[in-house]
Amino acid sequence: MIKQVRNQMGWLARLIIPVLAILFIGGCAPANQPPVISSLIADEEQISPYGNCLVSCVASDPDGDELSYTWSASGGNISGDGAVVTWVAPEEVITYTITVKVIDGRGGEATAQVTINVFINHPPVIDTLVTEALNIRRATSCVIECIASDPDGDELYYNWLPSRGSISGDGAVITWIAPNTYGTYTITVTVTDVWGDKTTDSMSIVVSCGCG
Repeated sequence: MIKQVRNQMGWLARLIIPVLAILFIGGCAPANQPPVISSLIADEEQISPYGNCLVSCVASDPDGDELSYTWSASGGNISGDGAVVTWVAPEEVITYTITVKVIDGRGGEATAQVTINVFINHPPVIDTLVTEALNIRRATSCVIECIASDPDGDELYYNWLPSRGSISGDGAVITWIAPNTYGTYTITVTVTDVWGDKTTDSMSIVVSCGCG
């Protein structure tokens, strides 16, 4: 009888000791740490309806775990997966939120959001081109000013192009230097806003001998 009890005790010991060892080792293992999102950036803060932009998430895991990314948006569509996706804007002109959840596969996760404004851009408006003289002599010059505005208040850029002669300066006011030949010449200006929308206008100046 005693021998039988000893055998049972030995069997229990062989069963319990490994279980205790596993519990002990597991209890001493470091706790899982969640991922860390360093940044979430959209390459455009504002886009037009049905436009698209890239959204990039930079994340790491303190434990070196492999990360997966789950994306969602308050509107529009997301294409792609991983740390970089493309967001396609819907038609409605409002501000949208893009959300990413980074998961380490062991219960740890981190979430971040970025907002993108969908808007309709309006091209610049050229009110008029003004010059001090519409008739000048050969190889002389005149000042030309482009009076323009932008309905959205955007910064404007000016590109001047003469059919002949040369341009001095830049911006809204330039000097046109006439060629050494008679004729009627066209000076064209293209006004562009920060979104690439543009408007063009031109004026003609006569180069003559100035006789009479």
